[in-house]
Amino acid sequence: MLILAMIVLTGMTGFTQVFEKGSQAINLGIGLLNTGYSGGYYSGFFPSVSGSYEYGIVEIPMGSKLTGVVSAGGYLGWSTSKYAYNWDNIYYRYNTFIIAVRGNYHFIFHEKLDPYAGIWFGAKIRTGGWHGEGSHPDNWHSASSGATGGAYLGARWYFNDKIAVYAELGYLISFFNVGVTFKIK
Repeated sequence: MLILAMIVLTGMTGFTQVFEKGSQAINLGIGLLNTGYSGGYYSGFFPSVSGSYEYGIVEIPMGSKLTGVVSAGGYLGWSTSKYAYNWDNIYYRYNTFIIAVRGNYHFIFHEKLDPYAGIWFGAKIRTGGWHGEGSHPDNWHSASSGATGGAYLGARWYFNDKIAVYAELGYLISFFNVGVTFKIK
């Protein structure tokens, strides 16, 4: 709704591309609703943090005023959560890291708005350990790691040629991520 309001208030006066072939951008963000661990016994969630880099690799014309841009890059993310299950003074702390490659398809039709859809593939690395007094119960599950991937939708709003804010919704380190974008080129 916020993005739609920005489009209406700003108007579609020009079609200078905000992201094009050869563009480079760095995203730094925080996330809510982490995808590592969740449920009734999990608590102590801190906002996740993430960073990504992307490079515009090809433009795809979509008509007289519309252009699409495909970008590729890397992604790093971290989140943490705590599991406590009716044990006195002991809990398990999980850390989840994602190291991945990702690709976006940018729908370029406005001079300040950059909506995109993306996919990512990489490794989700989970670490953890017991904290507090006593020891953990027998047969307790441990942290796990492995290959993973996901999809997301995002949008950036550029304040000038170099700085934007962004929001992403989908399966990343968190289900909802917001942050700032620095366009390098």
